[in-house]
Amino acid sequence: MKIKNLFAAAALCFAVQGPGTLLADGGEEILLPHPMPVYPGSVQVDEDNGLNRLTKDSLAAVKKYFEANLQPGDSIKAFTGDGEAGFNVMYTKKVGSRNLTVLQVRVAARTEKRPPHQAFGELNAQVSAGRHKEPELQALLKEYGEIDLAYFRRGAAGGRGDEADQILAGAHKQAHPDEARLKAAGKKNKVSADDKAEAKELKKKMKELKAQGDFAGMMALAQSNKKFQAPPAGQLGAAKLAAEDRNRDTWDIWVGCLKETKAAAYRTRLEYASDALKQ
Repeated sequence: MKIKNLFAAAALCFAVQGPGTLLADGGEEILLPHPMPVYPGSVQVDEDNGLNRLTKDSLAAVKKYFEANLQPGDSIKAFTGDGEAGFNVMYTKKVGSRNLTVLQVRVAARTEKRPPHQAFGELNAQVSAGRHKEPELQALLKEYGEIDLAYFRRGAAGGRGDEADQILAGAHKQAHPDEARLKAAGKKNKVSADDKAEAKELKKKMKELKAQGDFAGMMALAQSNKKFQAPPAGQLGAAKLAAEDRNRDTWDIWVGCLKETKAAAYRTRLEYASDALKQ
């Protein structure tokens, strides 16, 4: 959540003294938001902050709710920017000699999709491998493509990213169970400095023997250095793991990932000013 967005619209030539608080007449009088209800059915983005909330309702439904609950001095103003569109609920009141306005809540929905979910790339690979058909993929894109416009709650403690990130990580681990072993095998395939030096010396000797026309000597030298004729340690095992990974049908895993991600998705976010939220 970008908290800076919440108060950008409130900078109306007044001195901002903290979220939702404006000073007037030399700082002697202030305007605070009036208490506002928590949007029904909304959830906190994380356990520690009740001001940032998410709902599965559409932006239009949320706007209709706030329009029905406006109080004297309230107004709704639309906004667009940063890949989002929505509205701000503002509160205006005469304080001293000025009419002051304070932002009470910002409500937004995404208008720009994020990069396609990794599941779609994995499913496309399954189609390219001939295990599934293009119409199957297109049906999934139609059913789940909107998750790239969604918001998600913070992930579980100890995990990385939001709930969508953690669902994706679980699916990736299930679809590619040998990834850690492949990385380990790749490290084993690295040629040591000593082997590099030895191979360089062998190449030099081979060149000298060839220049002398000593082909028998070249064959004998090659036979005595067979370790340079075989694949590096672990390479065959790594190749086998890689082939198994490529040939694995992971379609159901990624479809399950999309279903779980959609269930965790929210369509609209709300950011309340700290003095406006009525629990």
